[in-house]
Amino acid sequence: MIQFLSMTRAAIYARVSTKDGRQDTENQLRQLRTFAATQDWSIVHEYVDRASGKRGDREQFQKMFSAASRREFDCLLFWSLDRLSREGTVKTLNHLERLNGTESTTGRLQSSISTALGCLRKPSLES
Repeated sequence: MIQFLSMTRAAIYARVSTKDGRQDTENQLRQLRTFAATQDWSIVHEYVDRASGKRGDREQFQKMFSAASRREFDCLLFWSLDRLSREGTVKTLNHLERLNGTESTTGRLQSSISTALGCLRKPSLES
């Protein structure tokens, strides 16, 4: 029997708060690209916002969610949780659950939501 191994398709989300060039996303992107390479994951898209994380209407943030709903990637990498959102605990957890709840052809979008430090997985309550 022939088995086909599919490579994990990863997307990267990076954000800085200012547009004036005092902050740069390159450090985040470089570390996340390196992490993806160590996992043998294919980076299919990078979403970069230069805006405050206190609002969810960021352009690339919304594009990332649209792509997730179309199952364009299996795993989302971000440098730290505050780079994804600074909207407060409840809204941030809702964003994570929204990513986790996206259906894919193989089940749930792996909310192997990952950072450069490793994967965060939703715990299973099933025994």
